[in-house]
Amino acid sequence: MDFLRSLLAIRYYVLVALLAYGVFVWAGLTGTRLLGDDNENPEGARTSSARGGHARFYHK
Repeated sequence: MDFLRSLLAIRYYVLVALLAYGVFVWAGLTGTRLLGDDNENPEGARTSSARGGHARFYHK
């Protein structure tokens, strides 16, 4: 019983954590990018590099 009373004190933190987790699960399942995209060459941007724009954003 004391354990359940201790959980009542943090119920709002647990609710916020579950809500944030749910948003990231939903975004992962639907393919929605929450923290930006991987588009290295946005529309209208010119690439002057000989490497095709990968000089600044190179990932191995």
